[in-house]
Amino acid sequence: MNSYFFGYFSIMVALKYKVIKSRKQYLEYCEVLNELVSKKLKPQRLKDEVELLTVLIEKWDKDHSKFENADPISLLKFLLQQHN
Repeated sequence: MNSYFFGYFSIMVALKYKVIKSRKQYLEYCEVLNELVSKKLKPQRLKDEVELLTVLIEKWDKDHSKFENADPISLLKFLLQQHN
């Protein structure tokens, strides 16, 4: 195998966050994001993590949203009925 493959492989292994593929992973990332956002001091590394997690979570939300094109009033009525 060539050095390019090993370089690529080492980068992939080192990734802390990956594309969200399950609801469980989504909820875990949301929890991590909430914890990071609540910290008073945010060094650049944490700001980068917040930005990355936000992008990953927003992508999951967009791909899995059932209400994206819903009428706001109908959506509100539906939610009120569900949580009555």
